[in-house]
Parts: sequence; structure tokens; C-alpha cells
Amino acid sequence: MQQNRKALKQCGPIGIFAAMMVGCSLGCSSFLSQVMTTPPNRFNPFSRAATTAPAARQVLGIDQQFTVAVGPPEASLSVSIVEPSSQQPPRGTLLVLHGIWGRSLWMLGTAQMLAEEGYRAVLVDLRGHGKSTGEKVTYGIQESLDLSQVIDELEDRNLISGRLGVYGISFGAATSIQLAGRDERIEAVVAVAPFSTMRDVVPDYSRTVLPGIERLIPNETIQNAVNQAGQRADFDPDMADTISAISQTDAPVLIVHGTDDWMVPPYHALRLYEAAKGQSRLVFIPRTGHVKIWFDPTQEVAEETRDWFDEWIADAARASD
Repeated sequence: MQQNRKALKQCGPIGIFAAMMVGCSLGCSSFLSQVMTTPPNRFNPFSRAATTAPAARQVLGIDQQFTVAVGPPEASLSVSIVEPSSQQPPRGTLLVLHGIWGRSLWMLGTAQMLAEEGYRAVLVDLRGHGKSTGEKVTYGIQESLDLSQVIDELEDRNLISGRLGVYGISFGAATSIQLAGRDERIEAVVAVAPFSTMRDVVPDYSRTVLPGIERLIPNETIQNAVNQAGQRADFDPDMADTISAISQTDAPVLIVHGTDDWMVPPYHALRLYEAAKGQSRLVFIPRTGHVKIWFDPTQEVAEETRDWFDEWIADAARASD
């Protein structure tokens, strides 16, 4: 077992998923379910205890950093604040969420872009990621509950200025929609490459990381592993349903997706848009995959994001005054 964990530490997220799919092809649904629900900090115990030194925060442009106790199950989430670059009051407050096996530091460029537009950006390490603790990944179910508690803490600290929105990518995008579906304080969402349901995205992702080999793995085996993942992490995989969440929120949702995304194919975005309420919008970025859309070389995602939050966060706040 110790040797298995050491090997997983060294091969990275794609290698880990490849290893678990090979194991699954041999009938090891239990191994697949374990890795499916195990956050990256289980393989890197030093990251969860690390703190960013004040000098480093200054270099990174992080104005505040603190932890928020969430749960049950208990966890401590790391929260970083990037204030607007102008001296004016924030035009709104925006949560910024990373993807699975990521961390909030990877989203710092997005947070800084939003701060330059006058928004207070709130970076959150989701449970088990980055500097946060937590033992299981639940594909947005527990994560969205955690974020409601983060919002409570932001209110207690008087750190919500103006209307509240959320930006997320991939796993963070699905979580952002699930958060909006359960928390009426969210007034606008930008979801970049979200998945529609856990049951559909797991086989989609497997086809990407192991093209050809996935033919050896019956879909029944994958779905059994999803069931076992729910039992292992104490959640119902059928509740990891972003379609249901988007149909429940009144917050306008901008969905941005690449046409060449193989990890989370575009049909996920189309399903979500069809279930969304009338004020939502779907934008497909041509010739763009799951990784490229995060780097956003053409700045199309950034432009669409700025316009969306200007309309539904900043302008909407002025209209209501």
C-alpha cells in the first residue's frame, strides 16, 4: 500500500487517472473509486500545512489570507483576497474557484484581472486542495455547502461589497453552479467548461486520458466505481447534478466552453444551457480544448467574463440604487 501511494505521488493527476483506469480494466472498481474521491492533499501532506508568508503575499498581490472552518465533515478552507487596484469601493465581490487537482494560486491571474476591473476577488482552495484540509472530493455537493459557509464568514468580516458573483473553471465551474442553486446570495455566475453530471463526466474523462484502452472497460464497471465512490465519500453521486442546480437558480449563468474539449465534451455545456433560465448565455470558443480554455490565449474568456459581471454585478447594482 505504501509503495502504491508513493507511485501515485510521482505520476501527477493525468498519470493517476491513467493508473486507476488500467486498474479498473482489470476489474478494480474499488481502486478507481478511491482515487476518484481522494483530493490531492492526501498525496502531499505538506501543502495543507503551508502558509504564505507576508512577503510572498505582497509579491503575489494578495491583500488578505485567512482560513474558514467548514463542515461537517470538518475542514479548514484557505481564503485569499485580492482587492481592486483602484482606490474606489469594489464594484462587487466575486468568488474564484479552481478545477479538480488544482489550487487557488493557479487562478491568481483571473483574480487579478477581475481586481483590475474594480472587483474584490475571493480565491478559495476547495477542501483537500491547495492549503485547505479535507479528506474527500464530492463533485460539488459538499464543496458548494462549504462555500456557503465561506460566504457567511465573508459577511461577518464585512468583506462582501456590492453584489456577489462566482467564477469557476471545470470542477470549480460545476461547483459554482451548484452553489448558485442552493444559495440565493449568488447573483451571477461565470462557468468555464463545467460538467453536467458526475455520472457522465467520469467516462468522458477516461476516454480522453486513455484513448483506446477505455474500450476494455465496460461502462457498467465505471458506473459501479462511481457508486462505490459515493459510498466511500458518503454522498449520492446522482446529487452531483449541475443540470438540476442550474434549473433552480435565478442567477444568470454565463457558460463558456471549448468546441474541442475532449475531457468535458461540449454536450455538457449544451445540456446546462437548455436547463438554465432565460437570462443565461452559452458561448462556444472554436478550436479550444479543456486546457487551452484555462490559459485563454485569445482573451475571449476574459472579455466575456468582464462583460457578464459588468452587466449582472456592477451595472445591476447601480440600477437597483
